[in-house]
Amino acid sequence: MPSTVPLTHLGSSRRDQLDRVIEAGLATQGRVFALSLEPVRQSLGERWDARRDYIWDAAERTLERRLPPPDVFMRVDEVTFIAAVASRDSYEGQVLCADILRGLLSFFLGRNADDDMVLKRVASLDGGALQCVRIDPFAPRPLTPARDAPVPSRSPDDWSPPLAGRRHSASILTATDEPLEVRFEVVPVWRLDTGAVGAFRIARDVAAASPLSPAQLEAIDRATIDVLTPLLEEYRREGGMFAVIAPLSFSTLAVGRSRLALISQWASVADLMRQVVILELQDVDAGVPTGRTGETAAMMAPFFRGLMIGIEDVAGAVKALSEHPFNGVVVDGERARTLLGRLIRTARKTTRNVLLVNAPTGPDEDGLRQAGVTHIASPQVAGSPAPEPDPVRPGASVPA
Repeated sequence: MPSTVPLTHLGSSRRDQLDRVIEAGLATQGRVFALSLEPVRQSLGERWDARRDYIWDAAERTLERRLPPPDVFMRVDEVTFIAAVASRDSYEGQVLCADILRGLLSFFLGRNADDDMVLKRVASLDGGALQCVRIDPFAPRPLTPARDAPVPSRSPDDWSPPLAGRRHSASILTATDEPLEVRFEVVPVWRLDTGAVGAFRIARDVAAASPLSPAQLEAIDRATIDVLTPLLEEYRREGGMFAVIAPLSFSTLAVGRSRLALISQWASVADLMRQVVILELQDVDAGVPTGRTGETAAMMAPFFRGLMIGIEDVAGAVKALSEHPFNGVVVDGERARTLLGRLIRTARKTTRNVLLVNAPTGPDEDGLRQAGVTHIASPQVAGSPAPEPDPVRPGASVPA
């Protein structure tokens, strides 16, 4: 439903600039957005007046960094600023503004703020107010004639072959380590509140007798992208709307060389990564230097639809969740069996999304829901033969 945003904090020079933006056709092209800090004002209550100038100064510094010329931003009322994105198309502008708003709200609120985001597209300027339409900040790119022929969005049951249960096996060789066999499976993620499939997850199973080396973890991550890329290309053809949770190792993403190698590997589907893929950051423990997890997550956030983190120990979870507003956590019921309750309670202090994988036998769905679990991933199909491993491909072997 259309809404109005009054121009109560716009001086004459800024109003002239806004008029030029409208006359240039950016609004009719869908490239002007209204971003609201109202959740911050509501959270602060009576403290808003005292903190308002600091908040706006911090917000404007962020905007100056993220929206350099030819993009334009300006404050229009007590809690709203608009951004005219001339440097990219309507959808890319929407993604950029959603990412800016998410970062600002998460910073000021001190928690994940996805549910608080209000992003609007400015349709026109009518006298002393902007006419706006609220949009979904996480909506995928709409199909256009310039892309593949439009296809109705597919539900999980409509895909052929089905998404759930797809399997892949790969051989991993590095210069100094023993060969590894890695099994991948696409498993559905069920929402406990509705009982419906809310996403899919790429599960990884590695048969290793000793801890994996950084070179092995990087090779497994590269193989994960090999599994993910054709799935995203299929999403593009079929009009897929469901998120895919993809696990990648912290040790790979925290190092510039290996991080850039992965980003280059998914370049052909980079737009779909931002629309579809939720990164599951794995192997983060209490021994990671303070600030490193948050720094790595912040660098990866622009490439993904969202970020989750796998947690296995309470101290590491508390530390990591204090450094970045993750969209949710992933808890492995087998690996963290004795700490399961404590990990779920720790996670719920900062995020409402708790995905339990490999759930232990015993608790039913009602019990898991009462414990704070919001999503569960179906276990891998037992007793089914594994596919033959792929021969080692270029890029699957990584020098130590």
